[in-house]
Amino acid sequence: MKKIIYNPTSKEVKHKIVNGNPTGIANFVNPSRAIYKTIFEGQIARFWNPATVDLSNDMKAVKLLSDSEYRMYEFTFGKLIFNDSVVTNRVMDNINPIITDSIANACLAFQAGEEALHSYSYAFIGDDVLNSTQIYELFRTDPILAELAKSINDRYSVITYENVSDEDKALTAVASLCLEGISFPAGFLPVWSLGNTMIGSASMITEISRNELGSHLPLYANIYKHIKEDCNLSNSIDEKAKLIMIDATNREKAYLKYSTKGVMGFTDNSIDNFMDWILSNRLREIGIKSDLQYNINDGLIKIYKSYSEVNDTKTNFFEGTVKNYSKQQLSMDF
Repeated sequence: MKKIIYNPTSKEVKHKIVNGNPTGIANFVNPSRAIYKTIFEGQIARFWNPATVDLSNDMKAVKLLSDSEYRMYEFTFGKLIFNDSVVTNRVMDNINPIITDSIANACLAFQAGEEALHSYSYAFIGDDVLNSTQIYELFRTDPILAELAKSINDRYSVITYENVSDEDKALTAVASLCLEGISFPAGFLPVWSLGNTMIGSASMITEISRNELGSHLPLYANIYKHIKEDCNLSNSIDEKAKLIMIDATNREKAYLKYSTKGVMGFTDNSIDNFMDWILSNRLREIGIKSDLQYNINDGLIKIYKSYSEVNDTKTNFFEGTVKNYSKQQLSMDF
């Protein structure tokens, strides 16, 4: 059932992340969980305007790309357009209705706006750089991207307002974490690999990554951990979460191999290595041990790190314990 939006008779002090009975008032002075206030403040600090990104160089440089690089560029933005478009709606329609911590609700509302902003930013790529609407049609015209889009959408569709289990709520948070922390990084990398040529595009993706990795990823990692705690879910759910994350990683491996075919540096082994590194990080960030092996010195990881670690996009932005409800400022490493 839908949560109650406003309940002035509520006596709830520590707001549950789901299944709660809060007043509905967003109390930023005394939040139940300080982590969500910190994430919200980070979202404000990272706000940006796509119109300020200079794409004039890219409008000329795109003509210098090889056929394989041009295809990779198109197919990457085709995927990113789907990601941001679907999550803009899913955040408010599927996830926010089950969350009963008012500050977490504020983070989700801000996220929806950021995802819409990202969708808006891709219009500059289509109109100014590519001078084409092709990237808006790929999710329908290309069968591989269509399959990827369907699988992502299906994972979200488990949530309904009626008879949804606490476990499904937790796993929907995992689905969101996969989109923010696995699918988006797999889309950032190809654009960053062209960073010496497509300078403006790489800059735009860096701005987007600050939102996805710096705010949205820790938001869902904490929501997952807090649902586990508030609903007394056993650690056995971690195995289900891990399987969802592995499945998402394998989908992204396949799409990366497909979309980067013929581009120097994007070998099957390098893509597998990069995505295993991404998955290992995501597992650790929600408290699941990873035994994946990877070469941290591989070229694709170096490219990714050279862009993602600039301008506070380091992702060790996660609460050390899920039992911190005080007003104290959390120690974060940006």
